[in-house]
Amino acid sequence: MIKFRIVALILALMMTIMLGTACSSKTEEAKTTDTTEVTDSKEVTYKDTIVYALWSSPDGFFNPALSSTIYDEAVDQLVYDSMISFDKDMNIVPLMADSYEVSEDEKTIVFNLKEGMKWHDGEAVTTDDIVFTFESLANKDYTGPYSNVVEGLEGYEAYHNGEAENLSGIKVDGQTVSFTLGDVYAPALMNIGGFDIIPKHVWESVPVAEWGTASELLASPVGCGPYKFEEYEDGHHLKLTANENYFDGEVATKNFIFRITSRDNVQVQLENGEVDIADISDMKPSDIEALKTNGIETESFANNLVQYMGFNLRDERFKDERVRAAFMYGLDRQLMVDTLVAGKGQLVNTPMIPSGWAYPSEDMLLSYEYDIEKAKALLKEAGWEDRDQNGIIEDEAGNEFKIVLTYPTGDKAREESAPIIQSYVKELGIDMDLEMLEFKATMAKVVGNHEFDVYLMGNSVGSDPDPKPYWHSTAMSNEKGVYAWNIAGFANEEADKLMEAGLATTSQEERKEIYNKFGVLMNKELPWATLYSKDIIMAHNPKIENYHPSTYTKFVDVEDWKIEN
Repeated sequence: MIKFRIVALILALMMTIMLGTACSSKTEEAKTTDTTEVTDSKEVTYKDTIVYALWSSPDGFFNPALSSTIYDEAVDQLVYDSMISFDKDMNIVPLMADSYEVSEDEKTIVFNLKEGMKWHDGEAVTTDDIVFTFESLANKDYTGPYSNVVEGLEGYEAYHNGEAENLSGIKVDGQTVSFTLGDVYAPALMNIGGFDIIPKHVWESVPVAEWGTASELLASPVGCGPYKFEEYEDGHHLKLTANENYFDGEVATKNFIFRITSRDNVQVQLENGEVDIADISDMKPSDIEALKTNGIETESFANNLVQYMGFNLRDERFKDERVRAAFMYGLDRQLMVDTLVAGKGQLVNTPMIPSGWAYPSEDMLLSYEYDIEKAKALLKEAGWEDRDQNGIIEDEAGNEFKIVLTYPTGDKAREESAPIIQSYVKELGIDMDLEMLEFKATMAKVVGNHEFDVYLMGNSVGSDPDPKPYWHSTAMSNEKGVYAWNIAGFANEEADKLMEAGLATTSQEERKEIYNKFGVLMNKELPWATLYSKDIIMAHNPKIENYHPSTYTKFVDVEDWKIEN
């Protein structure tokens, strides 16, 4: 089964940034004894270790309330568990809960917790842990990215402001925990039920404001999931071992290793068995075919990640939507798809996932096909033209259009897109410098301090779209040091109303109609120059069993994965 923290898949979402890291020459010390099964009188031996490739070291924030990168998230997916989950067919199923139910008015969700569950340190899992997890997200000192999970609960404001001792929207009765909302909130079941639970006895002694600096606890996570944390060697590997007391049954493979490697080495590592699973979405088609020829199998599926260039709408130059539209018309985005990702993806014309149910039909959207003359005309109409004939356009006051494109290292296609974009906008008379930074530095500059002109990133969306954390006017910040995920600084009253309406009903038909309107509005407003969504291609050992990666997670049924020798 898989856990599905919507916002985490967001931010983490939300910031799915890959960091290029060199591969170490060391070998993981994980070999013990392989397992043996007898099937139809045939003895079958299975490997005791699965090795999964990561392109960068995790940041080490192994607490679900703090994790915000795909690398930390990958570890959390195996160490922690949630009350409900998905099966491989994306059906919601109970996990830590025996059962759940939603009230007729859709404002109360009740989870009946399983008995006998234990944390990795042997302590019992109780309803106190459930309450502690969500009250922590509502704490006034909480600085992580998931406060929206609990903001709709009754009593949130009073608890958040320190006016109440408990969050009144959460009630406990024996093994039952109920969550009551002030208003209907469509993603509530998944946001709450799918959020990974943390142990109260581990974290309660540390003030919530200090969680991010509690290095000892962060480096030794205690969960109740299928795997226990064993060791972490930054830049080389992270080892997990099977939870022998896992409440959801025996874990099939004893060891799980995240190996920090590089794309340059992973092809050989897959072929010689050093790595069992790797994301090869950036690999050349010829190299993928070579892998297949050598017996490595692949799985391909749609991505939930949109690549885009964001504008800083705090900048007067980008407040004019004609200028933003000029960038869209001035980029040959289809050629970028054809060349950068070898056609393994599709154009995106509004900041939503094309494969998702909420995305508008293309006939509702402006396509922004490459048209450099139209782009130039829009810039001229907005007051930008090359008055001194030096190749750079200026405004009426003579200020040249000079900008910096900031972007993180790690995603090969994204890195290669930066100089391409630079060359396109040069044709428009825009002088663009490139600034490539490591992920943490990019986050601090762009998301934390809002010091950028334009930037490149990827944005993830969960199976149940909630655009509010990215686009609502309340989700932006102009204060340095205050991270906010409405990075562009977009504020639009109509968009706010549509986002709120889309969350206030559970009817997918009604929500689709609302989100279609939202998508059309964003297609015209263009706070981002949306680029493309590239397909995910996973390579894996051909002998792996029960491996079912999908658009919204790569770790479905991870407790059942095993590889025959």
